Amino acid sequence: MRATCRRCLRPEPFCVCALVPAQTPRTRVVILQHPREARLAICSAWLCHVALAGSEMHQGVRFGDHPRVRALCAEPGTVLLFPGEGATPAIQLAATPPATLLVIDATWRQAQKMLLANPAIAALPRVSIVAAAPSGYAGLRAEPAAGHLATIDAVAEALGALEGDPARFAPMRVAFRRAVELQLECSQDGRRAPRHRPGWKAGREG
Repeated sequence: MRATCRRCLRPEPFCVCALVPAQTPRTRVVILQHPREARLAICSAWLCHVALAGSEMHQGVRFGDHPRVRALCAEPGTVLLFPGEGATPAIQLAATPPATLLVIDATWRQAQKMLLANPAIAALPRVSIVAAAPSGYAGLRAEPAAGHLATIDAVAEALGALEGDPARFAPMRVAFRRAVELQLECSQDGRRAPRHRPGWKAGREG
């Protein structure tokens, strides 16, 4: 058994935690992860979670009976990071950032199905971002269209805009790109890539 980082839960040769200083953003980030995303070797949402103090991660597809998610949806100041008509650009909220940012970690198709299955989440005010750089998944996982980002990329962009300080959260994107590079190097030199992250528990916070 290879040694595993206790923070990111990846084999030590694939750990990029040294590139990700812990941050405490003004806006709490809560990630709602589709179960299929949790099985991926490169899980940008988990790296995002460990990088942000006070963040939460909850796994599932339907959250109507999830007490924590229901409470968050009912709280004033909770918004959903999701593009579309009526979404407010994050940069416009810098003066009064939201208390909580809900983020869906899923493929585009999965995310749309999750919104249909969760009317309370779909009804939240929406916040959008403008991608400053391509997805960190480039070369490893195709995005459905230009401007679509990995979860950690999108959260870093959103927090940077909400706090008026993109540079503060830029290391999250740098670390993720390095994680993807390590994965690509592993596949190219014939080593077997770690496909799953051990020890994930739904609902883990902090």
